[in-house]
Amino acid sequence: MVVNREVGASSLSIWMTCHKAGEVVPLHTDEVVEVLTVIAGEALVTVGTVAAHADMSIIVPPRTPHGYRNTGIASLRILAAFADAHDVIGKPWP
Repeated sequence: MVVNREVGASSLSIWMTCHKAGEVVPLHTDEVVEVLTVIAGEALVTVGTVAAHADMSIIVPPRTPHGYRNTGIASLRILAAFADAHDVIGKPWP
């Protein structure tokens, strides 16, 4: 966690994630808007299906199934920003 209510945020939380080559974050949903920003590497993001690369952001509406896979050979780094200051973990999609 980079930002959340514990450090003074009132309506935002930001996570930094790192994923090895081939690693998958399975489909899940969140109750609030999420913005995924690829900092480094390449990914296939499922919200529809989007090929994402460094310096690209994808907006995920609330309760929308989404996930991603590192499609590159290097580490994938993503910032995930949520419109909620609480520590939020997505719900698995059926």
